[in-house]
Amino acid sequence: MCGRFAVAQTRFELIEEILATEFPERTPRYNIAPTQTVAAIRQSEHGDYVMEDCRWGLVPFWAKESKLPYSTFNARLETVETKPVFRAPFKTRRCLIPASGWYEWRTEAGKKIPYYFTSAGDEGLALAGLWDMWHAPDGFTLRSCTILVGPANELVSTVHDRMPLILPDSAYRTWLDPAAPLDAIRALLQPFDSEQLRTWPVTPAVNQARNNYRELIAPVV
Repeated sequence: MCGRFAVAQTRFELIEEILATEFPERTPRYNIAPTQTVAAIRQSEHGDYVMEDCRWGLVPFWAKESKLPYSTFNARLETVETKPVFRAPFKTRRCLIPASGWYEWRTEAGKKIPYYFTSAGDEGLALAGLWDMWHAPDGFTLRSCTILVGPANELVSTVHDRMPLILPDSAYRTWLDPAAPLDAIRALLQPFDSEQLRTWPVTPAVNQARNNYRELIAPVV
């Protein structure tokens, strides 16, 4: 799955170049966990691209309350079109979630060892997400999101059997377009090329979500 990720860059030049949009700089974060606020890029009603803060853990517009009895920080590719919580957002409310990399854990000699996965060229990653807007009876508005996950590619499968859906730059505009045909969207649901990723073990300090410093993504020999 994808339960922790990092945003080490202050901005993502490749995403900005492809979308021809300059987004505000972000403060680096190295241990983002579910329910925290994350940056998500979507296409607005006017056709331009905006970056907005979303709570990680999707709350559908029809929910009676913001706290759900089940987890929604990941949406499985196999059921994203059939589960009511994700079905409508998949059709028209898709987003990109910029990331430098994400963490997965592998059991070795009885211990769970965290690994960090990142792009081979350090240019950052665009995770495929969905977003929704929930309105409370008192007028409070909550924008939230989820990250799509699917089967692991060859590299990630050495640590975990699932991975986030990472989009190539050629897919950004199609994924964000609310009017894109669903067949075109489904064609994007492919594992990311292993050769464009790299991984290494990191400190177990990442196990604690309160820890947030650059050394968390550094290789541990």
